Amino acid sequence: MPAKLPKLPHVRFVQAKGKTYAYFDTGARKESGRPVYAAMPPLGSIGFYDAYASLKGARSKRQRVDYTVTHLVRDYERSKEFAEHAAKTKQVYGYTLRNIVKYLGEYPVNDLTRSDVQAILDTDIDGAGAHNMFLSVVSAIYSWARGREKTNLKPAEGIKRRKGGEHEPWPDHIVEAGVAATDANIRLAVRLLYFTGQRIGDMLKMRWSDIRDGVIEVTQQKTGKTVWVPLLDELREELDVTPKRGLTIVTEADGSSRSDIDVRAELKAFTLGLGAKTVPHGLRKNAVIAMLEAGCTVAETAAITGQTYKIVEHYAKRINQRSMAKAAIIKLENKRGKRKPERKLG
Repeated sequence: MPAKLPKLPHVRFVQAKGKTYAYFDTGARKESGRPVYAAMPPLGSIGFYDAYASLKGARSKRQRVDYTVTHLVRDYERSKEFAEHAAKTKQVYGYTLRNIVKYLGEYPVNDLTRSDVQAILDTDIDGAGAHNMFLSVVSAIYSWARGREKTNLKPAEGIKRRKGGEHEPWPDHIVEAGVAATDANIRLAVRLLYFTGQRIGDMLKMRWSDIRDGVIEVTQQKTGKTVWVPLLDELREELDVTPKRGLTIVTEADGSSRSDIDVRAELKAFTLGLGAKTVPHGLRKNAVIAMLEAGCTVAETAAITGQTYKIVEHYAKRINQRSMAKAAIIKLENKRGKRKPERKLG
């Protein structure tokens, strides 16, 4: 092959039998997903660049009409960039990509506008976290597409991200309802989350073999930290009646692992049925609060949850503030002579 060849988008040069052949990526795809190439006139011939201009124009027209957001998502999921993401990132991206296809899939890639994306965010995406993730993934797939000259649009640019805030703990009565739920799947998930203080992803990866001498060992995906959590009696009782269908504790009926998305959806539906909008991560905060209120130190609590002292101290301050507020009201009522001995605050 000659030492220098022109760098032309979508053109692939191949050397065979001492000759150089040029092929143009038309942008079309076979059923297998492989690109369809068109042979071009010999490099250096009079018609080479005329053919290139014609093929490039046809490709652009085809993309405007036929290349939809669904096609873009499909190509992105097959890309090296997506493959190099961590497993957890792929899972989160995968869920968001399905939503992008659901709401925007029929749009031609080159027709999607900022107002189209904003409309979906305003009407179909709930919560700051989901809003920001949807925006991030739209931005990511379009950035990937621009790098491959599939589009020059930036439909997520200029749209404001929402302030996430903190995931709130579950209301106490909702926690107790989950712990005592008649649905075995709900009860097991709630007890594992609440009585171990772990994230849902780590909970779903817990194996029966991780339990030794009444302690479950958890290596957290996010931090790589390993914690050892003694089993509370209520959790031990639940595990004793849970069928060992597979390697993991939480499984489908056939023994296969359950998905993060399905378990989240079940827990969300359960709490919504009781009038509360929650997320599973809230139970991790319930666990921290319960341990602190039981008199556990910051260090003891952090040893169970794997959180930093700073995070646990943040909750300790909230609990101390609440306790001091109760004490202040009691003192005020005593001063005013209206304190009823049998009355309980909180």
